[in-house]
Amino acid sequence: MEIILAIIIIVVICKILGVSNFVLILCGLGIIELIIIAMFLFFVYHTLHLFFTKKYNANFVKIDKPKKSKFKVAYYEIEGEECPCIFPMEASFSSSYREEKIYSVRYSKLLKKVYDKWAVMTCFIGLIFSIVAIAITFSIIKNLDFILKYGKIGLWEHHKPIF
Repeated sequence: MEIILAIIIIVVICKILGVSNFVLILCGLGIIELIIIAMFLFFVYHTLHLFFTKKYNANFVKIDKPKKSKFKVAYYEIEGEECPCIFPMEASFSSSYREEKIYSVRYSKLLKKVYDKWAVMTCFIGLIFSIVAIAITFSIIKNLDFILKYGKIGLWEHHKPIF
């Protein structure tokens, strides 16, 4: 809620200072693009990190909240040590975990966490969708260039009214 209020205040101040609608929309798209690029880098990091993990057969132990997290994660036992999954568990997948079942996981000694099959899928699907999102937003920003030709004309002012 505070973020929405801050955005409204910034937009009002910009409009008082005479900033055009086009510049505000372009800034908004730029911020969205930066967020999408950050998401892309997050998934690139975790996908590359998967190549430096070792495959283990691990026993599923429990679903619990780690001390420094708000979300539940799956815990697996690897060589007598309980290791949490790198990503939070989706509530809809909780029935797919079976206690005392052996799962194939990727263990990161650096982070002391595991990538189960759901985390691996999250990495690859997130990477694919973030690449698509970057391509789409870049194309939207690129196609806004034609508006710059009209100088100070607002985003919709160059259209003739319908009535």
